[in-house]
Amino acid sequence: MEMMLTQRQTQGLAMTARMQASLKILQMSNLDLSAHLAEEALSNPCLDVKLPEPVPELPSAVAARGADWDPVAALASGKPSLYDHVARQIALAFSSPTARRVADAFAEALEPTGWLSQPAEAIAAAARVPLPVAQAVLDRMRQFEPAGLFARDLADCLKLQAEDRGLLTWELTVILDNLPMIADGRIDELADLCDGTPDDVRNALRAIRGLDPKPGLAFAADPAPILPPDLRVVRKDGAWVVELNHSTLPAITVRDAPDPGGDAAARSYGAQALSRARWLRRTVERRQSTLLRAAAALVRRQETFLEKGQGHLAPLTTQDLAEEMDLHPSTISRAVAGRLIETPRGTLPLRAFFSRAFTPGSGDTGPSQDAVIAVVGEIVRQENARKPLSDAAIVREADKRGVTLARRTVAKYREMLGIPSSYDRRQRALAEA
Repeated sequence: MEMMLTQRQTQGLAMTARMQASLKILQMSNLDLSAHLAEEALSNPCLDVKLPEPVPELPSAVAARGADWDPVAALASGKPSLYDHVARQIALAFSSPTARRVADAFAEALEPTGWLSQPAEAIAAAARVPLPVAQAVLDRMRQFEPAGLFARDLADCLKLQAEDRGLLTWELTVILDNLPMIADGRIDELADLCDGTPDDVRNALRAIRGLDPKPGLAFAADPAPILPPDLRVVRKDGAWVVELNHSTLPAITVRDAPDPGGDAAARSYGAQALSRARWLRRTVERRQSTLLRAAAALVRRQETFLEKGQGHLAPLTTQDLAEEMDLHPSTISRAVAGRLIETPRGTLPLRAFFSRAFTPGSGDTGPSQDAVIAVVGEIVRQENARKPLSDAAIVREADKRGVTLARRTVAKYREMLGIPSSYDRRQRALAEA
């Protein structure tokens, strides 16, 4: 073997320690940034950091029970948590990793009452799945025991329980849809609405009183963690305006170093501390500016999504945003990672504003993947249950609607939506006949 020695000249970018620290700060959450700056302030006499006010905590359950409360005995006899109860049912109901991930997101959005605290659109965006996929998972979870879990409101919760007990008639549905009339004592008007008599309404009310309006309270529940958003977007004068949530941000003050007198070493240390403090302030300001610019660009590109929902999410990648902001895509990824924004559609992660184009290279002119998946779901919903469409037939039907699909793509999207094969759908229809 012959050994050869050659010379080669290359160019590369060497990241300095401060560049690496800047990227680290860019990716920090507000909580991590506060902790990082507080630690810096302990060793830097030129840096003052005012931390955001902490969220008030609920009174301790132990303190409420008194000093003689036995935590060991309570642990032995304590009720299972609502989340653990739901998690066990999730493991039995879903085999797909994607479906389980979405189901976990819905479980985390449960209030102690058992009701959902966020709309399905917000959960779909947080889980990075199309809305039809999230809705299919939610429909299955609304069948969990006890009946009434994952309800949207009181009327929905009572309907789920009435349906589970075989009590849900058209008349009872009308009554549950008009619960405020009961509170106002308008029994006669309600009786007219459901084509009955006041006695019929009173009998229905007795059945309603036997239902549990808050089924989640039968389980142990810890207070839900409060995750304040990093940004807010509001509608002002017909335009969307993005704002930083300053209540969760630390405030930085840089002051001159103490006079060291004739001590050269102390003077050098003070100069370094002042330089470090000024750099930290500039770095944090750039972090806030980059985050605000990125969020404003996302909102500007996805206005229809904010106004009409996930089905109108336009194709958008980090590369697209990086080109618009003249930044590297990795910088965009760091800026939006873990960031939450409060919107009229709920609190969403910034990553929910990104969506791949269905046809690579089509940019924002082609359909998004979410829209195409919704077409597949709509075709199946409109089919004859006794003569379900094969994947090839769905391809032909989608082509009539201007959407070109491959059969394997239909199979993949059908699986994402939780739709069985045409054979299984036909067998289910025959069994239900």
